[in-house]
Amino acid sequence: MNLEMPFFCLAICQEFGLIVDMGHERDGGSKGGGDSIFDDVKPLAERDMIWHRRQADELDLPGLDAELRNRSAKQDWRGAVVYLEALHARAPASETALKLAQMLRRCRAEDEAQLHLQDALLHWPQDPALHQCLAESAMATGDFSLGFRAWERVIAAQPSPGRYPILRALACLRLSGQGEAATQFITQHAAALGRHMPRIGTRMLHEGRGGLSAVPPGLYLVSGNNGVGKTTLGHFLQALGHQIIDADRVIASFCAMGQFSDLRYDLVRRFPDAQISWVWPAMRADQYFDAVDTERDVVFVIGGFGATVAPYVNRFRHILHLTVPDHVIAARLKQRNSPSHAPGSKGFAAALRRNAREATPDYPAQIIPANRPVAMVCAASLAAIGAPINGHAAQKSN
Repeated sequence: MNLEMPFFCLAICQEFGLIVDMGHERDGGSKGGGDSIFDDVKPLAERDMIWHRRQADELDLPGLDAELRNRSAKQDWRGAVVYLEALHARAPASETALKLAQMLRRCRAEDEAQLHLQDALLHWPQDPALHQCLAESAMATGDFSLGFRAWERVIAAQPSPGRYPILRALACLRLSGQGEAATQFITQHAAALGRHMPRIGTRMLHEGRGGLSAVPPGLYLVSGNNGVGKTTLGHFLQALGHQIIDADRVIASFCAMGQFSDLRYDLVRRFPDAQISWVWPAMRADQYFDAVDTERDVVFVIGGFGATVAPYVNRFRHILHLTVPDHVIAARLKQRNSPSHAPGSKGFAAALRRNAREATPDYPAQIIPANRPVAMVCAASLAAIGAPINGHAAQKSN
């Protein structure tokens, strides 16, 4: 498994976070120690990886486990992959295989994660967690056929599957153009979904975007504070057959001192005293937004709020801004498996602190109260942009 970057990618690395350092000591290792005089002009992240691989070759299992914990505590996911890969090679287990795939996904190495998961499933074919991780990674890369097959395995492994895997499997069918199969699938699972959502939700899912009021073509933004339900609404929109851009996964990046990185740790290593922001780099945002035919396509961009999205508000036909009370933010963040927003973390405190301010954004938006079932949030959102469902009225613009 190779997370290093070619030397010829140096200029790209400098812009997107694999930062060059001409003399900074490696975290956990001594300065220098390379096999070549060219080691000192390689990107810092690549130099770290060389050092970690040499270290992993020398450690026993307890040492690998200790270094894995150390890397994870620092949120150095790229370094953690090295030690986890070595652990899995010496003591294979389905749990380790899953953790390794999740680490690769944190590094945005989706293709490598899928290859690893497919290999792991040859050894543990009945493990639903591996199938779910593969399904989510496949959807992230637009391989909806693979995603549906993996979600089918997840659903089959559960006596009473919940709403989430059914919605994700339905999204795979709709987004791969299998409308008839989607109708059959939702009919098959209507009773299970009915236990988790109001009747309007199951009706919307059965009809899909083709059977509902047409949404005018264009780019739409779903914004709001952490924990308001942006991702959940995005998943429901996909289950209807709408395309989304998950901005947090494919656009957003950490930024410090004018440098970008998909991994916060890269910037901490290079600029230990600098303030690090979560932003949308213009080159990435424009790449995704320019690819949308706004005269024909309907695409929802999911994610962001405040200064992150402010430079781009003119790119959107409408902005749907979700809001919920503080106690809902706290409850939802507690349910997440996110170290950056776990209770007691700086991210958790910041989300609560800014919630009142973010309830009324500085940019024009349709305010959508989101402290209710996602089907109701979706119905209100579609009504707000001119595609009413069952009499839902548009919310007042900010």
